Amino acid sequence: MEYPESKKIGDIGEKEILKKILLKYPKAFIDNIGKANSDWDIFIPEINEGIEVKNDYESNYTGNLVIEVEMNGKLSALSITKAKYWVFITGYRYIWITPLEIYRFLEQHFEYGRVSFIGNGDDKEKKAYLVNHDVFVKHIHNNLTKEQGWIEMINENEVMHYNNFTKKIH
Repeated sequence: MEYPESKKIGDIGEKEILKKILLKYPKAFIDNIGKANSDWDIFIPEINEGIEVKNDYESNYTGNLVIEVEMNGKLSALSITKAKYWVFITGYRYIWITPLEIYRFLEQHFEYGRVSFIGNGDDKEKKAYLVNHDVFVKHIHNNLTKEQGWIEMINENEVMHYNNFTKKIH
């Protein structure tokens, strides 16, 4: 997947998450338009917090979520995030979790050491953790409070559902 397609997918995901947030926080907005290095994708003025959105449909094939920590030799993503929550969109689930809880999970799972690779849509090497999707979801269900993280199933009629979304981008 080339960068323009990857960017398009990211933009759609951000808009869908924004729709959910707007139900509770009507002043929320996408805050990364035209920014190379924003602190988050969505900003919620009512609580002065940001949300980072990560589309990871590939996890349905690989079984792993990608949690980036470095890009092109510089700290990135989880290493520098200021977002209150990260939302992983897998096509079947929205996985909401605080960055602190991602770190706590990684501390408990040394087997997910960092790996280096050039991702789809990227032209520079990144370092990331490849985290088993099912183990991550079970951890959230079994160990976290709602404030720390939660899972929402994506309804079959939603744009972001795997079957609908993959048809939309192809």
